[in-house]
Amino acid sequence: MKKEFVCLMAAGIMAGVSATAVASNGPETINLKEKYSVTGKKPAVIFPHKIHQGKLKCVECHTSDKGGTLKLKIEKIKGMSNDFHKKFCWPCHVEKKVPKGKSCSTCHKKK
Repeated sequence: MKKEFVCLMAAGIMAGVSATAVASNGPETINLKEKYSVTGKKPAVIFPHKIHQGKLKCVECHTSDKGGTLKLKIEKIKGMSNDFHKKFCWPCHVEKKVPKGKSCSTCHKKK
């Protein structure tokens, strides 16, 4: 009985260490204006990748549980109906009920 308990505790600790290791991959932030060559007057969106990693599973946005390629192809990057707004960020913000999740100033922050 004692051995089983110790084994279960060890497995739990290893699972926690493994999950932490996966969550620590990737950049802390991503400047979407630079990465996708977005032009426009609005301030760049500095995507808080690390914060999103802490709240979501990689496969909610990426094709792999290790990150990498996004599930959606970002093609249209100009104007309000761009792919970030219409296909990627806004649908998730609405689904997750992010406060002010579709407000311009939530993501386009002035320096």
